[in-house]
Amino acid sequence: MSEFIYTTYLWLIPSLVLLFALLFDLTLGDPELKYHPVQLIGRTINWLKKHLLTGKKTIDRINGFFLIILPFLLFGTLLYLIQIILWSILPFQYFQGNFLFNLIFISFYCAINGFILKWSFAIKYLGTTTIPICQALKEKDLEFARKKLSYIVRRNTQQLSENYVISASVEVIAESSTDSAISVIWFYLFSNLVGTLIYLYIYHNYLWLFLGIPCAYLFRIINTGDSIVGYKDTENINIGFASAKLDDFSNFLPTRITVLFMFLVGKFYHLDIKNGWKILKEHRNITESINAGWTMSAIAGLLNVELEKQNHYKLGVKNRELIPEDIILSYKLIKNTILLFSFTFLLIISTVITLLQLIF
Repeated sequence: MSEFIYTTYLWLIPSLVLLFALLFDLTLGDPELKYHPVQLIGRTINWLKKHLLTGKKTIDRINGFFLIILPFLLFGTLLYLIQIILWSILPFQYFQGNFLFNLIFISFYCAINGFILKWSFAIKYLGTTTIPICQALKEKDLEFARKKLSYIVRRNTQQLSENYVISASVEVIAESSTDSAISVIWFYLFSNLVGTLIYLYIYHNYLWLFLGIPCAYLFRIINTGDSIVGYKDTENINIGFASAKLDDFSNFLPTRITVLFMFLVGKFYHLDIKNGWKILKEHRNITESINAGWTMSAIAGLLNVELEKQNHYKLGVKNRELIPEDIILSYKLIKNTILLFSFTFLLIISTVITLLQLIF
């Protein structure tokens, strides 16, 4: 079999892994597990913080990097070795043997890796945590809606009005588009592309082909670290400095790409694209985060509503009142944005690799 066909199928494998991961997430969601990978990452970071926190500015800022580096060395190495062990079972020239056997085995390999990748992002979970808030509000049960919201936001929800509850829910969905899914998928795809190009043109060793899943979890470690120590209180301001800055950097490009796909999907839902662009340009830098304001201002403009976090920011113009159904619409918009992003970049990267092989 030619090198061209062989390498084309090599890229097909990480593509299938992502498709399996998306399938698992959309069907299984994010069930509560005692040893959920993200919870294990969180426990590791908390344990390291307990042992690395000194109260001294310079030392804590340096130690903050180890809150990311050490978990990545632990979990990244484990995930890398799992892939190598699974891959070693496959015959090297696997497409030259029995086609049916190879198809079953490769599907099995991709399904296992897809299941591992699935735990690094959450799409269905956004719906399972926010749609009940919509349902509670439609049933006039504001107290229950506040309680459900308190599980997914940091702000005090006990006194929030219905409008603020809806706003917070929409904000969470918009911001989570990158934090919970697209940035993870971006890290997975980009690192797989880099590994494939190194394999093709620099160092012909198949070990470069396993970068995707460890790098996806690298983002999850960074983001989890930011959620644990990325605060400006006295205890965390220094040891959380590295996590906060790395999270800003990691989300920077994916967030801006996400907004473009939000507008494409918004067109399908007949949302106000023109107002979305307008609000994005005017309000994207209002939030403290350099990234969150992009997706939140975009969705505020698309929905023609105002999103507000009391004493922090107001995004959008109140052309109409928020209604509970805006939560469901926001989730549908973001879910399909994530899927469109994934399929588009799978196609783009596959095309790039194919063209490079044809040219060189």
